[in-house]
Amino acid sequence: MNAGLIYGALAFAAGGVLGPLRELLLVPAIGAPGAAMAEAAAMALLLWLAARRVVARLAAPTLRARAAMAGIALALVLASDAALGLLLDASGLSAGRAPRDLTLQLTGLALLAWLVAMPFAVRRHAVAVP
Repeated sequence: MNAGLIYGALAFAAGGVLGPLRELLLVPAIGAPGAAMAEAAAMALLLWLAARRVVARLAAPTLRARAAMAGIALALVLASDAALGLLLDASGLSAGRAPRDLTLQLTGLALLAWLVAMPFAVRRHAVAVP
């Protein structure tokens, strides 16, 4: 369970840093689709690094443990994203943001699939990233 919570927290933190950077810096410069693709590439790398570190440092040797890690991380990311969305809606900060188009939605869905796949893709005895 710890592995899933840590992996999910790392994933949400990465999105919490990259999301505002995408909206504030990249969207005005290259547009929403290009910004989403740039953010997705960075997120994919960060998710791979996070999964690699968590699998190497914590007990996730079996497929069952990795499935639990992936499921808990996914649940944590989805719940945290929903809570953050509600907070931003309640504060009025999200009022000026354009609705997400299909490209952004599909990119987000692909990243969620990547989040789930990474615990299965990394090696157990990989050298932990410091």
